[in-house]
Amino acid sequence: MLPKSSTAILTLARAKCGERLRVLSICPDCPECVRLRELGFYDRAEVRKVSDGAAIICSLFGMRVAIGRDLGEHVRVERIAA
Repeated sequence: MLPKSSTAILTLARAKCGERLRVLSICPDCPECVRLRELGFYDRAEVRKVSDGAAIICSLFGMRVAIGRDLGEHVRVERIAA
């Protein structure tokens, strides 16, 4: 079995709380994802997942943003070394 890479690609909904993340892509075909881009979620943006419940709370550009778990599944991210 191969070891897991620290740069594994995952979704924002599946990332752990406290992790620093970089957005790789957001679903291009989903009309709801337009709102994510308006909030600042765009390719290469850095986010930190703060809370993980019914809503996902992220720190993004010095502000906290809450999005639904379903939208979090549309955001592909990678971990950033601390």
